[in-house]
Amino acid sequence: MFRRSLHLSAMFLAVACVFNVGSPAVADITDKPLEASNGTSEVGAYLDFQIPALQFAQRGERRKRRSGSRKKKTDAGSAVTDHEHCTECEKLEGFVLPSDISDEIRLMVGKAKGNMNKAVGIQVARGGIETGLEADFINDGACMEIDSEKWAIDYSGKRPWKAIHKGVDIPQPNGTPIRAIASGTVVGKFLNEGNRKGIEVMIRHRPEQTGLAYWTYSQYTHLREMSPLGIGERVKLGQEIGKTSNTGKMGRRIRRDALHLAIIYSERPEWSNDGRFVIPKDAYWMDPNAFYRPSGPYDSQSLAALPEDQKKVSTPYMKHDGSFVPTETKRIWPYPCD
Repeated sequence: MFRRSLHLSAMFLAVACVFNVGSPAVADITDKPLEASNGTSEVGAYLDFQIPALQFAQRGERRKRRSGSRKKKTDAGSAVTDHEHCTECEKLEGFVLPSDISDEIRLMVGKAKGNMNKAVGIQVARGGIETGLEADFINDGACMEIDSEKWAIDYSGKRPWKAIHKGVDIPQPNGTPIRAIASGTVVGKFLNEGNRKGIEVMIRHRPEQTGLAYWTYSQYTHLREMSPLGIGERVKLGQEIGKTSNTGKMGRRIRRDALHLAIIYSERPEWSNDGRFVIPKDAYWMDPNAFYRPSGPYDSQSLAALPEDQKKVSTPYMKHDGSFVPTETKRIWPYPCD
């Protein structure tokens, strides 16, 4: 009778420990067998109940610790919590906290887990449509052109979800320097581990730096390695910002070496960086070809409606000797031309 009572006591203790995984009671579980009041060891009861309870509790505690401290990599490669913004950006002009940016704009730039159809709808409404524009390099410049990966083409066949191509791809040999398409300030650097974009740099351009009436943001992805440029560093027109490669999570085929160039613009100066995306306030997508137009319109809907004889864009560039065509341009193609 005494042994049966002790056995039940051990069972009660084990069950109590299981239902108090997060409480201090877990710390009282040891590897030492219980002893009866007459000095005999109740090893059988201990092995049957307390060890499984200990293992269960320890597994629960490990899961709790993992879920409570999940980290991600930032542009600098350091671990931060999922909701930590770019603290280096706080001192920069126009920066606001991520919470000041609407959910609609978050979906527009790519924060779309579980909302891909809605995100694409927003992207289309905010400029993500084909315009038919083509680069026409001034003075017949011999520049590397956009390949088949054109602006806003349907990418649903290349993804397991609905998607559009929010940029253009310009192929170049691995290691080819990429040039800043306008003067500006570095506002984003992302490793994008496990992401198709690969290593990324983003530059913010003030209206006077481009000659446009907007704050514009140029995005360069698939870089070979992280740019040495720091957050907040000012870059000049034509300055090297990184090197061409094919980094990023691959799809069903091997990606060729190319720059993915994208442009976002806004009439407002505010923007944020949540550690994964640069998100301008009240932003729109711009066809990168439109970035080089000397005058408006710049919105994709109006550009798509232009007659065919207005689809070619006189595009300025930098030559290999460092000179610009035309000389006083504020915007250039991201690769030098012959």
